[in-house]
Amino acid sequence: MNNKSICEYIMLKHIRLGKVSADSMLGYLFMAFVAMVGLAYLNFLPSVVDALVGGMGLSESQAGQVVALNGYGALLGLMGVTLLIDRLPWRSMLFVVLALLCAVDIGTVWLNDNSLIHSLRFIGGVLGGMGVGIAFTILAKLHNGDRAFGLLLLMQFGIGSLVIYVLPMLKAWGGELAVFYVMAALCALGLMCTLLLPNFNAQRVPASTHESHQGKKSQSSSQAYRLLFAMSTYLIAASAIWSYVGQIGLKAGFDEHTIHISIALTGLLGLAGAMLPIIGIHRVGRCYWLMIGVALSIGSAVLLCFSHQLLAYVIAMSLLFFAWPAVHSYLLSLITQHNNHVKLASIAALVSYGALATGPMLGSVLLSKAHFSIMLSGCALLFALSFLLLIKPVLRHKATNSKPLNSPSHQQTVR
Repeated sequence: MNNKSICEYIMLKHIRLGKVSADSMLGYLFMAFVAMVGLAYLNFLPSVVDALVGGMGLSESQAGQVVALNGYGALLGLMGVTLLIDRLPWRSMLFVVLALLCAVDIGTVWLNDNSLIHSLRFIGGVLGGMGVGIAFTILAKLHNGDRAFGLLLLMQFGIGSLVIYVLPMLKAWGGELAVFYVMAALCALGLMCTLLLPNFNAQRVPASTHESHQGKKSQSSSQAYRLLFAMSTYLIAASAIWSYVGQIGLKAGFDEHTIHISIALTGLLGLAGAMLPIIGIHRVGRCYWLMIGVALSIGSAVLLCFSHQLLAYVIAMSLLFFAWPAVHSYLLSLITQHNNHVKLASIAALVSYGALATGPMLGSVLLSKAHFSIMLSGCALLFALSFLLLIKPVLRHKATNSKPLNSPSHQQTVR
């Protein structure tokens, strides 16, 4: 029995609950939920900032610093887990990380010292980043990558909307800091899901074709890194627009109620976009859907330049919120589909969250006296760059993957 097996036995043998099927939708759902939990706060970030300001008495600037430290900690955790994932059992690591993160989220409520808050939230970011990195690695090994990452994006949009909706009611019970109890509760649910996770099957390269795969390793790695760059440019542009979409509406002269209703309703299209990979619509042309999604995002940035008209404002948000989760999940699936790209799963998570953190910063740099035309033009150019970067790898993928990627006869158990 190797060290990984011994560690699994000691830590989880006596507390493992009944497992779900590895090929079932429930198994994929649990894994996607666990992948979302580590950095779930990003999906309801405004509520976290409000809690830091209204519940802990921090200034807006201090709250921003806390959120930034949490984000930097997450990036550090993602980088660290990339080095550890091949040396330690993933299930044990995931269980310990989520348990500690749950304690950190609850402990945050009892702090009243600014430096302690900064330190603890940085630690929480490291733990959350580690959890996401581990979960991304397992998602990359699942039989149906499109379903796996589609469910992840569906979870992010769905949980975020649900928390924002119910949080005002929860504040009557938990006060201004109720959002941290929600974060801890999500971690607790993630722990339960971890105990139910099966030993997922992953693609195995047959020995007879090992040499040919070695010969193609450099080519496939180059394609994966090109896709990573395309994904980062796309997410930077998308998050920049998302950060300022409310301010764009205010600048156009719309009242706050109209803006909030418009964002809420068009945001629901994100759930529809995330469903595309899950229901298998890619079978009629996944590569075409990916390119169409990026093209729709370009149109969104251009339309927002004419956002003084409410119809253009709503259509622009609809295009972006529909395309964003579909494009992101398809790209994650393409990047991590090869078994020799196991570590790329953690790198993809790092790139994703790094890009999402970079977008608002880029937007603030491109703003000129509260005029958004330069920023939106820059975002449109980034979307266009992503489109150009995708052409070659997407066409190559379409040409070389005419049959299903993950044949059941070529699988092994991931432990």
